[in-house]
Parts: sequence; structure tokens; C-alpha cells
Amino acid sequence: MSRKVVWIGCAVIALSIVLYLAGFAPESREEPEDYGGFRSGITYAMNTVIEQKWYGESADTVYTGMETKIREIESVLSMHLSQSETAAINENAGVQPVEVSQPTFDLLQRAKELSEQSDGAFDITIAPVVELWGITSDHPHVPTDEELAQAMALMGLEDLVLDEEACTAYLTRPGMAIDLGGIAKGWTADQLREYARELGAERGYVSLGGNLMIIGERPDGDPFKFGLRDPQGDASTYLGTVTLEDGCTMATTGGYERYFEEDGIRYHHVLDPRTGYPADSDLLSVAVISKDGTLADYLSTTLFVQGLEAAKAAAGSEDYALVMVDQENNVWISGSLRGNFEPHETDADYTYIYID
Repeated sequence: MSRKVVWIGCAVIALSIVLYLAGFAPESREEPEDYGGFRSGITYAMNTVIEQKWYGESADTVYTGMETKIREIESVLSMHLSQSETAAINENAGVQPVEVSQPTFDLLQRAKELSEQSDGAFDITIAPVVELWGITSDHPHVPTDEELAQAMALMGLEDLVLDEEACTAYLTRPGMAIDLGGIAKGWTADQLREYARELGAERGYVSLGGNLMIIGERPDGDPFKFGLRDPQGDASTYLGTVTLEDGCTMATTGGYERYFEEDGIRYHHVLDPRTGYPADSDLLSVAVISKDGTLADYLSTTLFVQGLEAAKAAAGSEDYALVMVDQENNVWISGSLRGNFEPHETDADYTYIYID
């Protein structure tokens, strides 16, 4: 297959972080015989597969601490766990404010602020619409126009009242509900990075579905490298290899991740709050790399919904880097990733375009 690389723009952005697309794989190489300790494993939490790999004397301590922390965060934030703070907020919609922990309040406050900045492309009050579609449930279905209108009528950021002094959250209308699924894993990555350092983490990573958090480098001193999944291929097909440096978090969104088919039409899980339907995007996937995992998670969803032109306009930030795959077989890459990205040949025959 041929491979085409195009360079555009003029200014080089000083950003040394890199990317990861859902369905990544660590670079295959022989491990050193002695790295002072090692622990790895896979668990299921937060409605996703979570993988950890840690090296060094603190590996066991960090691994165990991460598992405990992940379960703790899940118990507080999951809308599907009846004892969580999120569930309490939803159950008390139109009834009374709910006192929450300070970390939960801080996440809600930031999630609301980011939602308000998205021009309607991201909205944490979308839960009634998410539940109606049930795309990640055992019984997804396409709702009727009447059902969808009723669910969308229950959305409204202005009706999520956050009282900083009382540390409470209140949905003012019965039937409203919040869904933090588009931002919670990125926020969790930030919490895990901080806690891992407190536990003495030397080097390793945690993968939470489409979110990744890196600490340090490989035992041999080289940075971690990962393959980027081809959104038009299977889970073993990669469109490139990237290097991930210390402190990186990465979030990815793609219409290929979760979906169902009805009457021959595929419906993916990324809903557009403005229409109530799966986003009609000209992008196949969006990866955002930042040392701010919360921002990365929010942006990956928002830019996927907004589409290619909005994503290209956002690619020049110094706070994050992007990799987007569009429906015309183009891979758009922030110019700050030069030297950290190695294209692979795939059946899609992509054109790789760097944006400065």
C-alpha cells in the first residue's frame, strides 16, 4: 500500500505529549530481566475493561491502591449504582438538593462549565436521552419522535443548581438526571495519577477503556509506545505508533466503539445533545492528549460531535494535542506530535496530515 504524508501550517507548537486511540496495544519488545518489581492485571469497573501495568519496587502497592481508588470513585460517580452520589442527585430531582463530597462537587462544577462552553455539543443533563436509547444496555432501540421529545424536554443545564457554600447539587425538575460518562473517566485518570504518585509510582500506566494515564517510562529508560487502532479495522489493526511521555492522559471517542443495528442501520453510542440522535459526524475517531485528563475526555466527545472543521480549528492549542480520523481516509495530527508519531500502512490507505 502507498502512504501519503502532508505537512500544512507554519508555526510549531511546543507540546511534548502524545496520543492513544481506543484499542491500543503497547509496543512489543523484550522486557529487561530485572526491573525491581512488576505487577499487571485486568479488571472490570466503571462499565469498562481496566488494565494496569506497573514496574519498580512500589508496583504491588500502586496496583492495589489503584484498584481500591477506582472502586471508590465508581461507587461515588456511577449513575447505575443506587448508593452513589450521582444516583442520589438523580433520585432527588425536583425534590431537594443533595449534599455531595468536595471532589464530586468540583467535578460537577467543571462538567457544567465545560458543557456551557460546548455550544450544545456536550451536556451532562442528557441522561434521560441516554437511558431512552439504551445503546450500552442489553435492549437498545430507536425511540419514537414522541419519546425522544419527552426525554429531551428533561434536559437543561440551567436546571442543575450547584451551591458551592453548601456543597450541594440539585436538579430542579422531576425526571431530570445527569450522566457523567463523557467526562468521568478522564477525571478519574487525573485522580489516579495524583494518587499513584503519592503511593510512590515509578513507571507504568492505567487504561480505562478509551482513557489512558502514563507515569514515567519503560524500565529500560525508553518512553512507552502504543499502537493506534484503525477505526475502520478490527481490534488488531493499527494506523500508527506513538510515544507517550510522563504525566500524559489521553481520551478517545469513536463511533465504532459501541453501537447496535436496527433495520439495517447502525446507531453508535455518541449522542448529539442538540438532536437526541447519535452524532452525524464526518469523523470516525478523535483522540485528545493532555496532562488534564478531564479536559481531554470532554474534548474527545465534544469535537467528535462538532465534526472535522471544529476539530481542525481546535488543533493548535498548547494545552492538548489531537489526532482525528475522518471519513475521507485522512488522519489529522497536531503538529506538536512530529517525531512522536509513526504511520503504519493499512487497508484504508490513509493520508496523514499534520496541522501547525
